[in-house]
Amino acid sequence: MPNTFLGAVKNRPPLAVWLIAFVAVILIGGSLTADMTGQSAADQYILSRWSFEGLRAYLWLEAGGFVAIVIALGLHVIATGFAVTRGGQTRVFGANLRLHPLVPRRTGYIFVVLGAALVALSLTTLVLFNSCVYMRLI
Repeated sequence: MPNTFLGAVKNRPPLAVWLIAFVAVILIGGSLTADMTGQSAADQYILSRWSFEGLRAYLWLEAGGFVAIVIALGLHVIATGFAVTRGGQTRVFGANLRLHPLVPRRTGYIFVVLGAALVALSLTTLVLFNSCVYMRLI
C-alpha cells in the first residue's frame, strides 16, 4: 500500500513545499523560544502528563525538527549557489532560474555563503540548546 502522505507531498508544487518549510521554521522556532522560558502552555502540559524527562525529550524533538528543516533549506541554497556559479539553470524554491547573461557567475557564491550560514546557524542552535542547564545530554 503506497504511502499517501508522501504521494501528496510529491504532487504539490515545489514552491508550496518550500513556503510550508519557511512557515514551519518560523512556527517551530517561535515555539522553541517560548518553550525555553519554562512558562509556556506546552511546558505545563508536558510536565503535568509526564516528568521532567518527558519535557526534555519533547524539547529535544522540537529542536531536532527545527534544525533539520533549517539544514535542508541551507543545503538547497548552497546547491542553488553552485548551480548559478556554473552558469546552469537552477530551481530556486521550485521556480526555474536562469540569470541574465550580464550578471557575473560569481554572484552564486553569495548563495553559497548564505546557505553555509544557515547550516552553521542550525548547528550552533543545537550547541546552545545543549548548553542550557536543564537540557544537558550528560
